[in-house]
Amino acid sequence: MIAANGVTLRLGKKALFEDVSIKFTEGNCYGIIGANGAGKSTFLRILSGQLETTNGSVTITEGQRLSFLEQDHNKYDNQIVLDTVIQGNPRLFEIRAEKDALYAKEDFSDEDGIRASELETEFAEMDGWEAESNAEALLNGLGIETELHGYLMREITGAQKVKV
Repeated sequence: MIAANGVTLRLGKKALFEDVSIKFTEGNCYGIIGANGAGKSTFLRILSGQLETTNGSVTITEGQRLSFLEQDHNKYDNQIVLDTVIQGNPRLFEIRAEKDALYAKEDFSDEDGIRASELETEFAEMDGWEAESNAEALLNGLGIETELHGYLMREITGAQKVKV
């Protein structure tokens, strides 16, 4: 469950949000709609902990996470479609990249082995071994064909980018 309680965000004297309370419960699908500039992305940043509120609080049930991709459709142009989805969990993506870099080293040291072990443990605790299959299932569910999963984001259509 994700809950916002009495969330207020002021930008100068203007309140973008005032005393917002909402609860997102498991098993439901939610959408945030509104006009351009209404604060949808800002609200998501608050929910994810990327932005502090002026007042109020956000709580996320332990073991749950909120992920979203920035709305800059060109930001991910040089990323593989599947990796773009996995980046929705930034820490998991960082761990995977660090592990790959360690294992690619020609002069793999004892310290590297210790670090790799730490990363493997954290990766497993985050169900990292399921990340690709989960991302593939998500993409397939959104109508992004399997053969496109290995494409660069710049190689797919605008409509497909929006889905990703």
